[in-house]
Amino acid sequence: MATCLNTINTSVKWGVLRKGPRLFALLGKATPQGIVSFSRQDLSTGWALTAEFGCLRLEHLSGDEELTEFQLAMPTPFSYDYGLAGTDSPELTRAVFGLLPSELEQLTTRLRQGSFPILGFSQTEQKCCITSSLIPGRWPHVVVSNLALYGNIVSVEAFVRIIVSSLSQGHLGIRHPSLRPVIRQVIWLSILRRRGIHYTNEAFDLAPATGLAAP
Repeated sequence: MATCLNTINTSVKWGVLRKGPRLFALLGKATPQGIVSFSRQDLSTGWALTAEFGCLRLEHLSGDEELTEFQLAMPTPFSYDYGLAGTDSPELTRAVFGLLPSELEQLTTRLRQGSFPILGFSQTEQKCCITSSLIPGRWPHVVVSNLALYGNIVSVEAFVRIIVSSLSQGHLGIRHPSLRPVIRQVIWLSILRRRGIHYTNEAFDLAPATGLAAP
């Protein structure tokens, strides 16, 4: 029997939820101090930080989301692999992260000039230098230079949009035919519209306390 958020007695952090056709990650409750565990008491007013198709969003949950048996497997200092523990399905991994680890690595490898871009890892929260969105510690991202002072962290969502916007000039599909399957996935991700609001300090400060619960 499925366990819904509004019936659990424990808190959730880095869990995986299902609601109808949606499969997405609940990373926790967003607070000014960072991400903490999400409990059913937070359903009425708390902002949940969710991840779906590689996009991080703040949204209010309705409580009828089902907690699945899957667990997030996150990158470590020794491995950039990520996915869902409890399943070998690439589509379920894409539903949460957008791209498979092998696809993201293939893109960064083909685009690399010198030492960058590379896949990044951080234990602490980072900020995307393109969108100013916050990236929780351990969440996949891309490092584009060694000049941290000027901003060198790019979220996966922003990285995808940069690739799509440069397709006409970069001719990636022609220069790198092996990238075509990944580029198709990237284009598909770019046309998706996620519910919720971007995870930024400004959005969190100004967002209403209620009224954006998922239908």
